[in-house]
Amino acid sequence: MITQKYIRKSILWMARIWGSLILGFVLFFLLAHLIEPERPLAEGLQDPRDLITFILFPVLSMLGLIIAYKYEGIGGLISCVALLTAMLLNRVLDLKFLLLIFPPGFLYLIYWQLSRKEKQIKRRMKLH
Repeated sequence: MITQKYIRKSILWMARIWGSLILGFVLFFLLAHLIEPERPLAEGLQDPRDLITFILFPVLSMLGLIIAYKYEGIGGLISCVALLTAMLLNRVLDLKFLLLIFPPGFLYLIYWQLSRKEKQIKRRMKLH
């Protein structure tokens, strides 16, 4: 039981640290792009596909990672679905990108599933 608790907490902290690094990196580039004086952001989002991709990748996937700090299941799901949808929408499957940005959301989902199972086991073992 202690080993499973240690594994769950390790998965949670790996997801939090990795997700925080990704959040910091992406937010830095997003802010730099927003305040760039030469080319405003709205100029690059004329195509509807670009706008949807922008909403999916930096906005929704990062929002999912932020939500996952409190609610691991829904945050991880939002992040994973947004990233996969953006990749499928653009018909691009970049393995390096997928292996760098996708794992925190997936780790949050794994942690959520493991903690749910643990709660079910405790509920069944509880004597009335």
